[in-house]
Amino acid sequence: MLKFDKLKIVSDLKNIKIYDENRFDKIIKNNIVTELIFNIIQPYSLCIKLDNIANELVIEFSGKILKDDYPKLISTATINTCFENINEMGFCWIDFEGIGNANVVKCDITKDIICSDILSMTAYIRNNLSNYQKYVCRLLRNGNFIVEKNVTTRQAKKRLTIYDKGKEMSKVENLRYMAECGIDKNCFDGVCRFELNLNCITQIKSSLEIADTRLRTVLNATTNPIQAFMDNVLSAEQSLQVSNAKSYFVGLVLQDCNFDIAQVENKMRQLYPSKGTNISKVMKPYRTMLSQIQQNCNNRKAELLHLLA
Repeated sequence: MLKFDKLKIVSDLKNIKIYDENRFDKIIKNNIVTELIFNIIQPYSLCIKLDNIANELVIEFSGKILKDDYPKLISTATINTCFENINEMGFCWIDFEGIGNANVVKCDITKDIICSDILSMTAYIRNNLSNYQKYVCRLLRNGNFIVEKNVTTRQAKKRLTIYDKGKEMSKVENLRYMAECGIDKNCFDGVCRFELNLNCITQIKSSLEIADTRLRTVLNATTNPIQAFMDNVLSAEQSLQVSNAKSYFVGLVLQDCNFDIAQVENKMRQLYPSKGTNISKVMKPYRTMLSQIQQNCNNRKAELLHLLA
């Protein structure tokens, strides 16, 4: 079941009733109220915009709107709770049934895993990109690790953020939020969060392999876009781990021969032309190291992809 930490949806004005217009900022043009905007960022992010000209209702909210259910994140199982909590604020009422046909125009797909060493994991990702021109890694000042496609068009843009959720939730404002909602303060200890940011309809359709972006369709998608993205990001090769001069030399030869054992053997036969040379013995350290490299890479990548399943 897919989970989300943020959704932005666009619907019809008929799916909302306003009880207290004073809670909204008004945009007035030619003495006509063209827009009503409600926006808060604490204790959770919530923006409700009514566009009277376009007849559009735009709602954007984060997972914290779930309050005590926040650890469950937004999903098909909790989506109604999101709208129930908005309705309980008292200034408006959202039609649960009608809003299900709203279009999702932006979302953060989210996966939480338990990880004892996030720095080691992100270092592994940074050192083993499948293509250093296609993918770019950045470590932000706040500790967030970013992996994104190196493209210029919004339609092709895809960004994955990896961060220590326990560290983020230990901030004063988040501790206050958890206390007010009755969430155990240790709930996110050891949790590493993966967030895949999809910022346009084209990206949502492609990543979720769906025909439309209606809210019901998005929530019920059966793909695993975070796992698929990481599978493409990570290389099938492994950076060399050497412990002495001999293994360093063996590693350099493997790299020079593109980790192709046939190329290595051809090179060794040129360097050892004598008929009395035991070529199997010469090749043994290269075969051994190559096997270790492939095994270590496969194990590490498989382990991470398994956690993201």
